[in-house]
Amino acid sequence: MKWLLFILLPFSLLAQETYINCGDIPPQNYQVSFDVNKTYYWSISGGKIISNNNNSIAIQWPDSIGTYTIYCYTTRFGCEGDTSYYEVIIEDCPNIQLFFPNTFTPNSDPYNSLYYIKGNDVGDIVYIAIYNRWGERVFEAEENKGWDGTYKGTKCPIGVYVLNVLYKDIRFVRQIHLIR
Repeated sequence: MKWLLFILLPFSLLAQETYINCGDIPPQNYQVSFDVNKTYYWSISGGKIISNNNNSIAIQWPDSIGTYTIYCYTTRFGCEGDTSYYEVIIEDCPNIQLFFPNTFTPNSDPYNSLYYIKGNDVGDIVYIAIYNRWGERVFEAEENKGWDGTYKGTKCPIGVYVLNVLYKDIRFVRQIHLIR
């Protein structure tokens, strides 16, 4: 009896890459060598496969830190063949992710009527205060709450206001333009 021994080496998808989660990670494409007689099977440990074209896929990775794996194997004439895996590491963003809009329009339309700080790190905001041009505090909150452009129930006038934000132990001071 003769035995045939096939050594199936991993194909071109054996590697690792790292992304820094400082914003949306665009969809990524992955590909292995193509053989018309093979059937390709893909699985991933996180994210979403947004397209699958036999030997290539596009994946939208999640926006959370972690290690994710792409696994691909093939069959040919009913027998398992090549296998490959790829590791993707998503690391936390080393930068503070806060965006301070400099203008808002608290008028009767539904657009841009509340002033909010935006970004991935807004959950770590400890304190917000907004002051008018005379130094009077017109808004105060202990988290990222929206300001509607009023003070004591009265609409604040058009003008420049000072935003004072405490993020963890870092203080930010910015100007806000209130436009009606």
